[in-house]
Amino acid sequence: MMGTPPLSAQKAADDIRVAWAQHLERERRVAEPHPYVYASAWRPCTRRLVYDMRAPQIKPPFSSDVLAKFRRGVDRERDLLADLGAVGRNAEPPFLVIGQQEAFRLKDHKGRVAISGKVDAQLQIGGVKAPLEVKTWSTHLTDQIDTFADLFDSPWTRPGAYQLLAYLFGAGAPFGFMLLDRSGLPGVLPVELEPHLDRMEDFLQKAEQAIDHVEADTLPAYLVGDAAECTRCDWYGHTCLPPLIAQARAALTDPALEQALERRETLQAAAGEYAALDKAVKTQLRGTMSAVIGAFALNGRWSKQSRLNLPEALKRQYTVTDPQGRFTLDITKVNAR
Repeated sequence: MMGTPPLSAQKAADDIRVAWAQHLERERRVAEPHPYVYASAWRPCTRRLVYDMRAPQIKPPFSSDVLAKFRRGVDRERDLLADLGAVGRNAEPPFLVIGQQEAFRLKDHKGRVAISGKVDAQLQIGGVKAPLEVKTWSTHLTDQIDTFADLFDSPWTRPGAYQLLAYLFGAGAPFGFMLLDRSGLPGVLPVELEPHLDRMEDFLQKAEQAIDHVEADTLPAYLVGDAAECTRCDWYGHTCLPPLIAQARAALTDPALEQALERRETLQAAAGEYAALDKAVKTQLRGTMSAVIGAFALNGRWSKQSRLNLPEALKRQYTVTDPQGRFTLDITKVNAR
């Protein structure tokens, strides 16, 4: 009788990963239609708001990796609020973290609940209560944010800014705070409502228009002039087919990757200039073994280079073509924001 084969470390690690993914899958919740816009779901496209309200359950499901990121974000948010409460007890002046996860409802001009959400917490400080929103976005994003206004510069952080403005507007609070998880100390961003009242009116108007379309079973026009927003939309390519491009494309949703591409775009011109200068000076200085010029030391060296000289007929005889042997990726920014 053969015994059970010994368990390898690799097999055990693979089994744990599968079990972890299954554990997260058991906690997956199916979204249901809702008659209002979620406070965290501001988008420039009203059509997308309608889809989100009408049939969120048919959106492509998140992968297990994305579910794990959501889970880590929830855990981190809880830890940040706990730490903030401890900080407040020893601060001068002291402050309290109260009213966590309180339901929020904001009605439109027709008296309907138009925007709904849950306020992460209230900060009671100096005799006033101020709404507090916690965000655990990728540190690729949060490490670049110094002020509340910076949130409007990225499509990934902009909805969070509108979310907090909605909470301030609904509570009639003149100011509030955004608490950002960062690679160092958390960021605490103050925000005043009055300078952003026009943005809040825009949000409320979009929500009202979306509700009108849901009730009438109609759809708004396609978003015009922002192809990048369309291609990062969960509905793009299967439910919503705007006349953007003839070739079907997969829409990737990864804030950290998009932020890296934006940084790459910023550095591209400098990188091209560097490569051209590097090639020019090294061509001019080929064979220079040791020299100085200004503040720069030049040290050259020769090394062996091997090459294979074969008759052309023999090269053709042993040449094999792999149709997928080389991969080339062209990255082009589809629109400028």
